[in-house]
Amino acid sequence: MSNKPKILICDDDPYILQTLHLSLRNSFEIVTANNVEKAKNLVTHTDFAAAVIDLNFEGQEFDGVHLLDFMNKNYPGTYLVVLSGDTTTRRIVEATRRNLFEFIVKDDNYFERLTSVLMKATQLNQARRERTQIKYLTQSPAVKEMLRKVDIILRSETNSPILILGETGTGKEFLAQHIALNLNVKSVVANMGTIAKETAESILFGHERGAFTGAFSNKTGLIETAHNGIFFLDEIGECSEAVQTKLLRVIQEKEITPLGSNKTKKISTRFIAATHRNLDKMVQEGTFRLDLFQRLNTFTLRLPPLRERPEDIIFYANHFIDDLSREGLRFFLTPDGENELLKHRWPGNIRELRNVIERIIVLSNRTSIDKAAVVEAIGLAPSTISVTRADIVQDNARKDELIKTITRFNGNKRKAAESLGISEATLYRWVKEFDLSKKLNAQTFKANFEVLT
Repeated sequence: MSNKPKILICDDDPYILQTLHLSLRNSFEIVTANNVEKAKNLVTHTDFAAAVIDLNFEGQEFDGVHLLDFMNKNYPGTYLVVLSGDTTTRRIVEATRRNLFEFIVKDDNYFERLTSVLMKATQLNQARRERTQIKYLTQSPAVKEMLRKVDIILRSETNSPILILGETGTGKEFLAQHIALNLNVKSVVANMGTIAKETAESILFGHERGAFTGAFSNKTGLIETAHNGIFFLDEIGECSEAVQTKLLRVIQEKEITPLGSNKTKKISTRFIAATHRNLDKMVQEGTFRLDLFQRLNTFTLRLPPLRERPEDIIFYANHFIDDLSREGLRFFLTPDGENELLKHRWPGNIRELRNVIERIIVLSNRTSIDKAAVVEAIGLAPSTISVTRADIVQDNARKDELIKTITRFNGNKRKAAESLGISEATLYRWVKEFDLSKKLNAQTFKANFEVLT
């Protein structure tokens, strides 16, 4: 099998096809098509680095513009080169509106230029492949379609904002990193859920010395730091009204004004925002600016929750097993373990799944991950990802109940576990998780629980 880059050439002129095939075959693997339908069939079975397309196909149902549209929609990763003898303004405009890599006129010197363009296109294609080896992994058709949409957006000339919507743990930040890798630019991240409202403006937009009490020197904001790159604003739904107003100006005017300054700075930054909240509802309630929402909503990507993409549950589980397995041990899922993973609703999505797999691998003394291991690991997890006051109260109540029950049965783990309705292994792990050994009678605890260490 050839390791040369594959190039598709679609032209209705047999002389052109033969000439290019003979001339380019030393550097590329050339595949030819003399009509658009044949070309469309070829690209569905072969991954081409670039496609060279003529515009005019006399007497045929479809022309080159139709093929360009088909390629842009379905195979946006393929570099498109038009090679045409038609130099009318209308045809050139028709073609160049379709995300072309190059438009080459069939003149006396076209071959040298085409060779140079194809070399450059294949180099860029290889670089892009290498960059996207660390990419948003998925087996879900819905997410794959979304990633295809991302590729189309990134190949366009626009620098418009992108809004990523999805529940907590679906991988919104990782998708933003995937976009940055594809564009080969730096990215700067700010999570509004972790930034205090009092300091948010200073952190995002920067400040001048003396702008407020404690501002002893000038400070560059995160948005300015992302100049010529991507600024990813996670949990944008948590922004205050003042921050929303400033963000709108930055996105619209492409300029930033630090706190305490009357001078603006021009920036070139692509904004990606994400949230798990319902921005439509927030707009209706008056807690999120309509004009900012409309500006962000130019391109919207919706990451479905893990429960709606069952193809990804086992796929991610195996990925995490490979990533987290201890040295010298190869963990694996049994069929009933897989079924148990598929039955769970995964309210914490991918993040919760990783935590469950990690919990199993850390605590298990067997390499097989069966139904019992999955049930126990899920049972050890909190019911929600965020730690609330209710969670703390519930944990404290569980600690008290453990201490009382173990003490009541004088450290007899079997009776204590039966009374609590859990396994002995779960009882011991809860004791370790809540660090209760010091609160229990040391002698009783050691005598009755050391077998499980």
